[in-house]
Formats: sequence, structure tokens, C-alpha cells
Amino acid sequence: MDSDTLSLLSRTFLFQGIEPGRVEELLGTVETTTLAFSRGEIIYSPERFRRELGIIISGVITVTKGPLTVSELHSGDLFGAAALFTDGERYVSTLTARVRSTILFLSQSAVESLIDADRHVRANYISYLAQRIRFLSAKVDALSGGSGGDKLSSYILQNAGPDGLLTVRSMTELASRLGIGRASLYRELSKLQAAGIIDHSGKTVKLLKPELLK
Repeated sequence: MDSDTLSLLSRTFLFQGIEPGRVEELLGTVETTTLAFSRGEIIYSPERFRRELGIIISGVITVTKGPLTVSELHSGDLFGAAALFTDGERYVSTLTARVRSTILFLSQSAVESLIDADRHVRANYISYLAQRIRFLSAKVDALSGGSGGDKLSSYILQNAGPDGLLTVRSMTELASRLGIGRASLYRELSKLQAAGIIDHSGKTVKLLKPELLK
């Protein structure tokens, strides 16, 4: 495993705080599989998935649930935790390679061995699961919030970056994700912009006053 990959792995949630040399040592004790996926290729679907934890080495993965785009995953992100330690016959979402992507897979037995071998891995995995629960809970709140304005406000607060910027693929997709009409979305965006809370231009929203949006 090359030094760049080891450096990337040491920055993931699973190996955070562990030196690359120790990461290489740990991975040398378990069986791993590295696979490449072409653009548009489905990696996981509700009907077809691996009971393994995936770590994205390179590429971009789109996560969808039905017609909704839930999130995008990039290098260093993990997925597949919902397929481990459960006997469920269906996976929770569909993962598709947006560009050519390379993924390192760890089986459930490999994850168990790593958790047993290093307390940092154990703590990191528990922390990762806790953060996923909070993330999914926030998504549910955003999608089930009362009015269109409530849903939009929650979504912007949860998804804007540290610089306050939020970029979406299209307003049509955002409206679908929030469960409101496109006209309603633009109406709510206009209200927030008129109040000086956001600046909206094209596919980009700039959060100016998060304290007011809350």
C-alpha cells in the first residue's frame, strides 16, 4: 500500500489519530479488497450489496434513497456500516459512482479484528456510528419540518459549509429533496434573501446571518 493511501486512511474516521505506520500494520493483519468502479456504476443497492465497510480511496459516490439524493461521499469517507452486524436483507440506500472511483472494502470479520486489536479503532468506530445517527436524525428533521420555510431553513443550516456556502445540483432537485414545489422553494429563498439572511444566486446559497435562520 503506497504512502498516499496510508496517509489518506489515517485521516478517515476509522483510523483517525493513528500513525500511517500503525495503520499499515493493522491492515496487514486482516484481509482487504480494493475495487474500481466506472462512472455510473452502482456500488450498493437495496437488493445488491456487500456486508463490508467501504472506504473511498478516490472518486465521488452519490447516495440516493428513492428519488432523493441524500449526500455525496468523497475520498476518505466511509460507507456500509448499515450492512454490518445486522441480518437485514436490504441495504438502506443506493450508492453510485459519480466518477471513476476506487474503494477499499473491509469485511465484518476484518472490522471486528481491527476493533479488538486497537482501542483507537474501537473508539473511532463508535464515534462514527454516533455521528451517522445524528446526521440521519437531522435529515429526518429537515424533511419533516412543518412549512416549506422550516424545511429550507433546517436544510441550509445543516448543509452549509464553514464559509456559509451551499451549492446544489439544481433547484428542482432541492425542491424534491425538501418535499415542496419549485415555486414554493423560490418563494422561500426570496423571503430569506429579502430579510438579509442569505444571498441566493443560481445554484449557490450564501448564509449571511445563521443566528436569524435558527
